[in-house]
Amino acid sequence: MRLETARTIDIAREGLLVQRAEACEVGGRAWVVFPFNSVTANSAQPETPAEIVRVEKAAAGGYRVALRLEISPRSPARAAGQERRASARVPFALPIFVREAWTPWPEESMTLDISRTGARFLTARIFAQGDALLATISWGEWAREGEIPARVVRVEGQEDSPGAAPLADPANGLSAIMTRVAVRWDRPAKSPIAI
Repeated sequence: MRLETARTIDIAREGLLVQRAEACEVGGRAWVVFPFNSVTANSAQPETPAEIVRVEKAAAGGYRVALRLEISPRSPARAAGQERRASARVPFALPIFVREAWTPWPEESMTLDISRTGARFLTARIFAQGDALLATISWGEWAREGEIPARVVRVEGQEDSPGAAPLADPANGLSAIMTRVAVRWDRPAKSPIAI
C-alpha cells in the first residue's frame, strides 16, 4: 500500500496507460484515483481497482504501464419485493482499516462496495461469519464516525490472479491469500451515514 502520482498517457473506457519511473509486475493489483484532484491530495479520494496488464520500457526512459479498470458490471434492477438488503450497495473503493475487536493492530484494505448498513472489502486475514470487527473509513461522513463496530456476515474466496501465490482450492481457483469479507455495521440507528 503505497501512493504514487503518475502521468497519464492515454485513457479508454476500461483502462489507462501511465508513465512511471519503475517497472512493476504484470497481473499486479492497483487502485486508481482518476481524475486525480491535487487540491484534495491529502484526503482520501474514491478509487477504482485495476489490474496491471502490460509493462513496456519507454524509449525516453521509465516504463509505460497499462492498467485495466475493474469496473463492476451493472446488474439488472430487482423488483422491490426481491431486494434483500436494507440499503443499496455502491461499488466504491475506499481505504478501510479493519481490526478484530480484541486486537490493537488494524489491517489496511480497500472496500469493494459500501452501503449505509455495511461494506465489502478484500483481506489477507482469516475471518469467520459472526466475527466482531472495528472498521475505520477516513472519507466523507464516514471519517466523523471513528471506529465503526461491525459483524462479519459473509466470507468469499477470491479467484487467484496469475502468480506464485498458493491455491487453497486449486480445482475451483480459490486463493489462500485474499478473501472478500462482507460486514454489517453494529451501530445505533440514530447515526445514519449518507453516501
